[in-house]
Amino acid sequence: MILQIQPNFPCENCIKCGKRPHVEQHKRYWNIACPDKNCKNFVKSSIADFATWNRLNKKAAGFATEQGHETLKQTA
Repeated sequence: MILQIQPNFPCENCIKCGKRPHVEQHKRYWNIACPDKNCKNFVKSSIADFATWNRLNKKAAGFATEQGHETLKQTA
């Protein structure tokens, strides 16, 4: 069973392709997965673990984009 996540629910988009994930139920496990199967980006747990999905798919604040490439910000 695949469930769409409501737009007002706080959930980060896929960090690889930018699409909004959906929730899948497989027997006793719940997957939060990217709808693009080529990304292979998912979180599997016994509950729908949005906290882990958001942590793994959040863009780092210390990144700066230059001409399409992301580089680390130098500190100290």
